[in-house]
Amino acid sequence: MKKNILALSVCLFVGGSFIKAQSIQPCNTMDAMDQVFAKDPAAKIRYEKEQAELKAAYEAYEQSLLLHKPGAAIQYTVPIVFHIMHLNGPENISDATCINVLASVNSDFAKAGADVPTIHASFAPLYINSDIKVMLAHKDPSGNCTSGIVHHYNTNTDWNQAAQPYPYTWNPTKYLNIYIVRSICASTATCPTAGGTIVGYTYKPGTWPSGVAQDAITYNYQFLAGISARSVTHEIGHWLNLSHTFGNTNNPGVTCGDDGLSDTPVTKGYFSTCPGNNAGPFSGCTATENIENIMDYSSCPKMFTTMQTNAMRTALGSAVSGRNNLISAGNLTATDVNGVTTCAPIADLYALSGAVANVYTVCSGGTLTFNDISYNAAVTSRTWTSIGAATIANPNNASTGITFPTVGTVTITITSSNASGSSSASKVVTVVNGVANYATTYQESFEGVGLPAFWSVLNVTGGTTWQQSTVAASLGSNSYYINGSIDPANAIDILESPSYDFLNNPGATYTFKYAYARQNATNVDQFIVQASKDCGGSWQNIYLPSNVTLCTGSGGTTTTPFIPTAAQFKLYTLTSIPTFNIYKTQPNVKIRFYFAESSVGGFGNNMFLDEINFTAPLGINELTKSIGFNLFPNPSTGVANIEFNLSDASTIKYSVSDIVGRIVEQEKNLTLATGHYTFPVNENQKLKTGIYIVNFEMNGQHISRKLIIE
Repeated sequence: MKKNILALSVCLFVGGSFIKAQSIQPCNTMDAMDQVFAKDPAAKIRYEKEQAELKAAYEAYEQSLLLHKPGAAIQYTVPIVFHIMHLNGPENISDATCINVLASVNSDFAKAGADVPTIHASFAPLYINSDIKVMLAHKDPSGNCTSGIVHHYNTNTDWNQAAQPYPYTWNPTKYLNIYIVRSICASTATCPTAGGTIVGYTYKPGTWPSGVAQDAITYNYQFLAGISARSVTHEIGHWLNLSHTFGNTNNPGVTCGDDGLSDTPVTKGYFSTCPGNNAGPFSGCTATENIENIMDYSSCPKMFTTMQTNAMRTALGSAVSGRNNLISAGNLTATDVNGVTTCAPIADLYALSGAVANVYTVCSGGTLTFNDISYNAAVTSRTWTSIGAATIANPNNASTGITFPTVGTVTITITSSNASGSSSASKVVTVVNGVANYATTYQESFEGVGLPAFWSVLNVTGGTTWQQSTVAASLGSNSYYINGSIDPANAIDILESPSYDFLNNPGATYTFKYAYARQNATNVDQFIVQASKDCGGSWQNIYLPSNVTLCTGSGGTTTTPFIPTAAQFKLYTLTSIPTFNIYKTQPNVKIRFYFAESSVGGFGNNMFLDEINFTAPLGINELTKSIGFNLFPNPSTGVANIEFNLSDASTIKYSVSDIVGRIVEQEKNLTLATGHYTFPVNENQKLKTGIYIVNFEMNGQHISRKLIIE
């Protein structure tokens, strides 16, 4: 019976301390290769043929050593390139991290680790300097100067082993390509996983035809520090044709296994343990076991054996998968591994809206924080510029706030430079009207023809999508629905509502009704209600009911196409969720309804929406109208004015706060007679460019207005 490591709970040593991790698979190389062979039986035949060639070459090499004819010592230098796949999160690791990893790998190959003296006496003599060294390439495939560490913004940082295109691989007969990613899942059925379950994997020589992009190592960024970095050495060992010491499986501790090399004893292997830190016996396979071997899964990896080293040298001397070309003098010159030239930076940038990265839609008057993430070399100077209306706070800083006062599109460009040259990168920002579509109570039951004003449908994956239904409704005759019976697996469709002013409607509620039936008990259709406070630039999940919650009290489970009665529509109050509280003080809030068809089978049942209600409490907007409250000019380049009329003597207060609620202009407290009044705001013009909130109170009733200072 196959043992599933993914069910184990282990402790890993990362960054100088032990961390507990659930469901860790240290290496998935053998499963990755099995996937290739299952899809293409001819690949297995090719692999076995080329493995036979490697075995013959290895045996010849061992024989030459026995005959004392090793020849001159050879330095096996391998050019390497790191491809950092990221979404501007912690997975966008620093170049220094990559350099430290290489130092660790080269220390392992050179028998130079600090823990070498602690290797058990039974195996210490077998650990030799391999004369293998990995070095960063300094020329890319086009001959351009490179640091050998390339940062790519790409959503595939959540890596699917079964369906990954390997988009950036440099010719693998010239470079060892290592992809650093945020998470790895083994198949489409398991994606997405809860990040980082698989540490890394690669393919042994001959798995793919020579020069194919998949001939690379994929590795999880979370396991690059401390002893965990030896998992990189482990994967390079596979890439150089080593098996696990316990055999060609990813699951140790099951049966006695063999890697085909006589100086690595038969063993069951160990997972995140190092029993007694000596040679055994432990598993009953042999009297001694090399649990400190880097190709085991133990928590004390320290060494390779001599025969493992000879096998790796053989792989690098073989034409199988073009490994011999990597170490050729011509290739080392072409890739310039010994180069010392400082490259010019390659410009790159991203924006933040609050804490959300890569947001390029913003409300008029809103601010995004732009960050320089140029790579390839240190940046000594930079300049931010815009085409279109924008105020750049710090045009030469690595990070700067940029405010967008007017509706339209604006191109933001960064030019990054050093003594070797410069380059530029740009992003287009869409600036949306920051005034809410609805400033007071709004109700929608989809009774009109077609999509109502200010609503939109995003048909993300094509095919059927949200549409008007005339066969079911909670109120009236119509609703909006998804016909799940013709929606394939993983289809995504979004119904986006207008924007609402919650800031000036304290206590407002947002409700909707929905009806749903699932097609069967294994169905996992997903319905999410999301909110945005930056005009759709970024979205946060607010309501995420389970599939069972969705259908309970509504349509239940049925294979019959679901047509709900009015009583089967369920009422939900979005504003009751604590997650929504941050939106209750925002002047422009958009809501959208996200539906993803089940990843298991697809073609489920129907989902309906009706009675969307934004209900503002009475009194607030009536106050605004009754006193004719006005704030002008807005936007303002300096002084703005509060204007209002009093029909009776009243006590009024007003103050100015910034967007996070800090008072920036002290409260004025006045008792006024009947009349028309105008009072200045920012009279001393000390407010910096940005967004502020003017808070006005009359006889205990409140009004708040957004003020933009340009």
